[in-house]
Amino acid sequence: GASGSGKSTLVSLLSRLRDPDAGCVRINGVDIRSFTLDSLRSHVGVVGQHPVLFDGTLRQNLKLGAPMASDEALAEACGRAGLDEWLERLPRGLDTAVVAAGAQFSGGERQRLCIARALLVDAPILVLDEATSSIEPRAEGLLHSALEPVFRSRTTLAIAHRLSTVQAADRIVVLEDGAIVGGGRHEDLLSGSAAYRRFLGAFGEAHS
Repeated sequence: GASGSGKSTLVSLLSRLRDPDAGCVRINGVDIRSFTLDSLRSHVGVVGQHPVLFDGTLRQNLKLGAPMASDEALAEACGRAGLDEWLERLPRGLDTAVVAAGAQFSGGERQRLCIARALLVDAPILVLDEATSSIEPRAEGLLHSALEPVFRSRTTLAIAHRLSTVQAADRIVVLEDGAIVGGGRHEDLLSGSAAYRRFLGAFGEAHS
């Protein structure tokens, strides 16, 4: 959906940053309001469009949600997020200091770091809220290929403008003005959803 259609609002409902005015959000049929906030949020990993880093080292930032994670798990998460070569170029590697919320890093580098942090938590639900918007399209494609095994092993919600980010999804949900106006696989929506075709046309995406 376009900006303002309600995509990020759905994420805030899932993680209970806000509660619905009517109805409820369920995970495996259970109203999420029956969980403690700590329990709910430990099962949902969220990577947003504007990644948040804290003063400290890269290692401390990556292990924020999984302080007991092994070096092997940390290395695997960095590899999945495409950080290996970048970390090798840093003189201090994972012990590099993060200052001013990571202002010394590019937007794409910060997004990759936050993806690695979410992977290290290994939550059964992973939400990518425009999480690759600062990564150029070719590199984004390589990143998604590396993350494919991760996507298959958990529920992944990918919120995006780019068709390439969601085209292979099991189900695409189309939002317009705060309402769901279509759902299905890419091929089905091309033939059956005028809203989906309008959206692709507005953002210059090919209809095939």
